[in-house]
Amino acid sequence: MMNRSQKNSVRYRARHFRITTTGVREGQLGAEVVNERTLLLSSPDGQRELAVPALPEDSVHYHSDLPVLNAAYAMAVRDVWSCCNEAGLLTAGASWNTVWTRDIAFAMALGADFVAHDACRRTLVSRVRNGVIIQDTGTGGGWPVSTDRVSWAMGAWEIYLSGGGNDWLNYCINTIKATLDQDASVLRCTPLVPGETSFLDWREQSYPAGMSPAQIGETFALSTNVLHYICRRILARMLREASRNDEAAGVDRAADELGKAINAQFHRVNSSKYVMFLTADGLRDSHIDALGSALAVLSGLAGDEASRVLQSLGRTAYGTPVFSPFKPELKEVYHNSAIWPFVEAFVMLAHVNQRNAGGVEFSAMCMLRSALLNATNKENFHARTGRAEDTVSNSDAQLWSAAGMLALFYHGVLGLRIDAETLTFAPCIPRSLSGTHCFSGLKVRDMTLNVRVTGHGAQLASVLINGQPSAPSIPLSSHGHFDIVLQLESSAKEQGAPGAQVNPSARNGLATPTWCEDATPSVLHWHPVPGASRYVISYNGKTIRRVTKTTFHASYGPRIHYRAYRVQALGDGKSSALSLPLEYIAPGSRTISHPERIGDGSVSYTVERAQAWLDTRPCTSITTYGKVSLPAGSYGVRVCYCNATASLRDSDTCALRELWSDGRFFGVLVMPHNTEAGCWENYSLTAMLECQLPAGVHEFSLRYTPRCANMNGEINQCMVRQLEIIRLH
Repeated sequence: MMNRSQKNSVRYRARHFRITTTGVREGQLGAEVVNERTLLLSSPDGQRELAVPALPEDSVHYHSDLPVLNAAYAMAVRDVWSCCNEAGLLTAGASWNTVWTRDIAFAMALGADFVAHDACRRTLVSRVRNGVIIQDTGTGGGWPVSTDRVSWAMGAWEIYLSGGGNDWLNYCINTIKATLDQDASVLRCTPLVPGETSFLDWREQSYPAGMSPAQIGETFALSTNVLHYICRRILARMLREASRNDEAAGVDRAADELGKAINAQFHRVNSSKYVMFLTADGLRDSHIDALGSALAVLSGLAGDEASRVLQSLGRTAYGTPVFSPFKPELKEVYHNSAIWPFVEAFVMLAHVNQRNAGGVEFSAMCMLRSALLNATNKENFHARTGRAEDTVSNSDAQLWSAAGMLALFYHGVLGLRIDAETLTFAPCIPRSLSGTHCFSGLKVRDMTLNVRVTGHGAQLASVLINGQPSAPSIPLSSHGHFDIVLQLESSAKEQGAPGAQVNPSARNGLATPTWCEDATPSVLHWHPVPGASRYVISYNGKTIRRVTKTTFHASYGPRIHYRAYRVQALGDGKSSALSLPLEYIAPGSRTISHPERIGDGSVSYTVERAQAWLDTRPCTSITTYGKVSLPAGSYGVRVCYCNATASLRDSDTCALRELWSDGRFFGVLVMPHNTEAGCWENYSLTAMLECQLPAGVHEFSLRYTPRCANMNGEINQCMVRQLEIIRLH
């Protein structure tokens, strides 16, 4: 049993809650560790006792003189185990019967691998089909609108580091290479990789209202691009482990090129912020993505700017929202105005990376508060109320949330870092969590580790390994049992006030400007935005004017063929997202061609009513359009289509077709879901494919080939109407 002074010890005090040695208190809500087996929850409705789970002997055990941490660790392990189904695979949480690629990969990177190694490995393998990584369902039918499946490499690398094995190494190399090759054959990389933000796949929550899946698919997201950078670095390390050094060097060069592009185009030097995404024409969105920023720090991309990047992240009293500023026009909370514990955990690890105990403390305390008050690791919670019940969708025992809690223990308190050669200890413990922390039964390859950590701070005063003074590292090739004692001492900087780092308060931004019904390319007219004092007008990626009115008169010379205008609102230190584009197409610069024949070449049929049904059968594998006469120039080609196989937000049936003209392949046209399931009367336009065409008569066609295989594998359907060929230059 615990003594009274221990119960009354306040470890952390925030505006709305406090963490004590034995629990959490927030107004009338409370969670108190009564003894090692009992958690007492308090609310206005009364009190109830819950059992703190006991861990089996063969698990990694943790114990400290802070009961609140003991309970949080036991609950996190319990929640991970509860996600394991009868097939021995992990699910995403109590409310889900499956797992997504990013969920398992992020969970493993955070620490799930240490408590469920075999299940993690089997689950990771289950996310591979036909030799490539499965992209999660998402906006417009998933890949290639969603392109963050390369997060799989993070989990694969964790399995190799903790378990080793040449067979696993070669399997991962082949899988990652095949996946990157498939991406390269379809995606138009610059070298930035197009695709929506990782995990933020409820499009209306994080993208401007009315932005279509096709438009989202041609944007460039920070988090997704950083994941592609990390994937390439991991592949290069794997290749070196397999003694394929020349190949590794080539992959590293590709990573270097991508990394330079990320820093050049996403990073705002004057504010040290990484923006959340870029439009297709390179304009920067005004939001800050916490996951992408944290991964930029952890991957080394942020370099000397890492601390300032972390300081740019908005906060509320309850944690770090997944992005800020919030979209004020939305009332539902899921991604917008929301905190996700797994993202908070990556932010915490970024602070561990920077040896910033104050940053670690803020994230850790917010995670502890949520988990203890809910007696489980919830999926997300409202950024301004701290309540899980204030979100539109949630789950108990969310896998990556539980793994995020484990990250506090394995990568924060223990400071465990593993590379291809060495296991290193670099704890970063805030003063509020100072004490004695004991881990036992931690298995890494052929080693079993028992570790005791005392003190606080980020500087090791002494290290004993099997009773002998040592460096804080062990070769990964070591065998046997190791008893390790780590003693921390705080530096003068760390002696200061905890949580002294100042971050901006996360708040609403300005509403996204919308065009008035009478807006034309000659007289741009948009609705006034509440709180805005000025507006920024841009076209084709170039900022051209700042105005205070909501009208702008545009003029065009004889050589102007195409412009896409956008407006952004500014005021009182706030900004809005960019508006949807308003297009100007000069007279004579747009040519329309209608589908005429459909078939596989040997047999063809006349297209009726100027619309063609496309699926994967040979009789629909080629759609040929009417011939058009064009002058030489640069053109954007897009098709009017309908894909109603599933909802705008979900599934995996994005349609793809190759675009050909005069025997030349120009690229893959992506036709995501553009309406709700079954609404086959709703048509919209694909993103443009840019082509250089000589003067003359041209015949365009759409073709289904193996390159066009989507994640569904069977349903790859859409209706197509006219083709638009727009002169750009």
